[in-house]
Amino acid sequence: MEGTATIDDFDRLDIRVGTVLDAEPLEGARKPSLKLVIDFGKEIGTRQSSAQITAHYKPDKLIGRQVLCVVNFPPRRIAGFQSEVLTLGLPDADGEVVLIRPDFAVPNGGRMF
Repeated sequence: MEGTATIDDFDRLDIRVGTVLDAEPLEGARKPSLKLVIDFGKEIGTRQSSAQITAHYKPDKLIGRQVLCVVNFPPRRIAGFQSEVLTLGLPDADGEVVLIRPDFAVPNGGRMF
């Protein structure tokens, strides 16, 4: 494990919950990816994300699903697509991404603590 983080390090990350409004394949990506449009509520609004989650998730099954994302990283351009947030997940036994989500529906834009 690398170095020790402080609570200040954690507080600098703005991790919020949002609901997927749209999902479709990201054409031209080096690794199979999906383009997600995520609603984070009134304060943050709608943002988009590129996510390498095609092993377990079909685009139409993601609509309406809540996900956790880092919303304060700088945007990245991926295959000509502007990814504005980092959608969070964990690796399964084969290293494929499993999305992190709340157990119960919560208001969009809620900050993780």
